[in-house]
Parts: sequence; structure tokens; C-alpha cells
Amino acid sequence: MLMLPVTLLWGGGLLFWVGLLSGRRTLLFSGGILLGLLCVMLIDAGYIHLAVLPMVVGIFVLAWALATNRLSNPAVRSVGWFIYVLVVLLLGFRRFPGLESVPLLETDGRTFLFPPEKIILLGIVPPLVLAPVEPAGWRWGAERPGATFARLLAVTLLTLVPVAWLLGEVQPGWTTMPAAKWIVELAYNVTFVCLLEESFFRGIVQTALIRWARQRCWPGADGLGLLGASALFGAVHLGGGVAFASLATLAGFSYGMTYYLTARIHYAVLLHFAVNAVHLLVFESPTR
Repeated sequence: MLMLPVTLLWGGGLLFWVGLLSGRRTLLFSGGILLGLLCVMLIDAGYIHLAVLPMVVGIFVLAWALATNRLSNPAVRSVGWFIYVLVVLLLGFRRFPGLESVPLLETDGRTFLFPPEKIILLGIVPPLVLAPVEPAGWRWGAERPGATFARLLAVTLLTLVPVAWLLGEVQPGWTTMPAAKWIVELAYNVTFVCLLEESFFRGIVQTALIRWARQRCWPGADGLGLLGASALFGAVHLGGGVAFASLATLAGFSYGMTYYLTARIHYAVLLHFAVNAVHLLVFESPTR
């Protein structure tokens, strides 16, 4: 394990996340500085090519302009959002040029590779999370967010586990991977998977869809927004097959309901992490 990059990666990522969710700018900037130092190391080592730096800077400028409403013209703002979503998807699918995965940990003859795209996404996705919409005629979820989260956690696991089993996507079996590997996997999951995916799909896409449907006075506007974001979340998981994408859609709906009812993105992140942790530690994917 490369101790310095690993320390910068997870130390910076966790500080950034805690600072963002708590509103403590000192932690946020500290995390950003650590991740910035890591980026300098990756550039020096050739994992981030110098040729793509102008594009990366442009992405950050675009995200800043969108977050601060600098694009006042509606047409320009629409084009900006289109480019932003396209870039996020390219980074998420690792189709952005000039970036190479970094080997950080080797166990059991296998190497854990970290995609540097995640660092860019961490800087451009969470800051653009939109203010959550208020559920129409329903307030108990936001008033007791902890209890709401606990109920949705139970319902989600009690639904997803049997369905995944019936679809043949999982089978019982405690993880046999070394402790160092599953600790790294869980840390990676919470910092660079759950946080980013919930910030984008729930905090940006779902909220924007609900607002858009409400502006057009569509019946069931909130439900349509929830379903639309969940369907998109499932679609980006089609690489794992139709059954896996269906499970992702169902899970995405639960994550979306959590954010919708509690109006707190960190509860959606925690639910997402709980599902991924159960999958990693308690079940194993069948051999195909």
C-alpha cells in the first residue's frame, strides 16, 4: 500500500465530505487541500496527463458558474447544464481522456485501482446540490428525519435482499477478502461512490426533475421526479445486466424517498452505504 497517497486520498475525501455536510469551511478547505496535493502527485507520476488540465480547469469554472448563478441567460444556462451533465457522465463512466487509474493496494494477488476521475467529481458535484423540495402536504419525514431514515433502512433491506436473491444476483456468504481490502472498499464506497452518486442523482437530477414537473403543474409531479431519477440511476448500472439495473432502480427509489422525506442528503448517502456494505460483507455475487 502506498501510504502517502492513501492518507491524502481518504483523509482529504472524508474531511471534504464532513466539512460539506456540516457546513464547516475549515474542514472543507482542508480536505480540498489534501486532495489537491494528491492531484499534484498524480500529475507528477503521469496518472493525470498535463494535456487535460485546461479541460479540468474549464469544468471547475463551469461548475462554479452554475453554482453561483453566473449564467443569467436562460439559453446559456441550459447549454451549461447540458455540458455539465455530459461531463459528469463521461467522468462517471471513465470515458474522459487523459486520466489513468492509480494502484493503491495489493492483496491476494489483486490490485485496488483508484480512478482519479472521482477527485474531479468530488469537486464539481456536491457543491451543486440543489435546495431540496418540500414534500407536498407531508411533513413528518423532515420533522423526524432519524426515525424516517430508520424505517426506510429497514424497508429497503427487507425488500432488496429477497428480490436480489430471487433474481440470482446475490447468495449468502460472509466476505473472505482480507480485512485491509474490505476496509479500503468500504472507505472508497462511502467517500467516492455513495456521496457522489447521491449528490448527483438525488441532490441534482431528482430535485431538478421535481421542480420541472411542478412548474408544468403535472399531476403527481413529485412522484414523476422520483421515478425519473431512479430510472436514470438504474440505467447507468445496465453494465451489470438487466436484473442488476432493476435492483439499482428499486434501490434508487428508496434513496430518493429518503432524500425527499428527510430533506437531508446525508441520510440518502447513509442508506446507500448501508446497502452497499451489506452486499459487500454479508453476500457474494454468484459465479457466472
